[in-house]
Amino acid sequence: MALSGSLKNINLNKNQIDMLRGYSKLILEANRNFNLIAKSTEELIWERHIHDSAQLAGLIPKNAKSFCDVGSGAGLPGLVIKIINKSLDCFLVEPIKKKADFLKSSAKGLGLDVTVAQENYENIKDGPILSADVITARALMPLKGLLKLFSNNIKNGHIGIFPKGRSWEKELNDAKKHWKIKYRLVASETNKESKILIVEGLDKK
Repeated sequence: MALSGSLKNINLNKNQIDMLRGYSKLILEANRNFNLIAKSTEELIWERHIHDSAQLAGLIPKNAKSFCDVGSGAGLPGLVIKIINKSLDCFLVEPIKKKADFLKSSAKGLGLDVTVAQENYENIKDGPILSADVITARALMPLKGLLKLFSNNIKNGHIGIFPKGRSWEKELNDAKKHWKIKYRLVASETNKESKILIVEGLDKK
């Protein structure tokens, strides 16, 4: 397994690595019964999913107190970030019941204090989820859709951290047709063709 005690942006201690390994086993066990991750990536879970999610933890501002992972699925990156930084209030939004139930049971089994909302994000009108300092979304939808979905949050000073694959440049150019975006690009540690977009400001064109 490739993930060690040191990532580019963050150091992991033995307890964190052990928890990430235990969490990986929970995903693989549940994946026998329903689809959490692609079967073809099971043998690569540490690099393709755990490490890919863990790198986001080091990109969250040090003054942030909370984050919301939308379309959390198996908890990637939400539960990974929470394992690495337990001080952050963690909100996971997942509309599919089986996946939401997995998030709840995994968090309980790992001793993590998280809030899981089985709901579509656009239907959540009130509550602390909407005031999370940071929003993450991994493989949820193209950037243009993410910016529309989270526009109010970003306009109110929150930031979005969105990992993107090899189509990141096209997604960014498509989004720029509709939005003036204040953003940073960070190289992915797990795929040289991928980028992580950190969106810090947004205005409609």
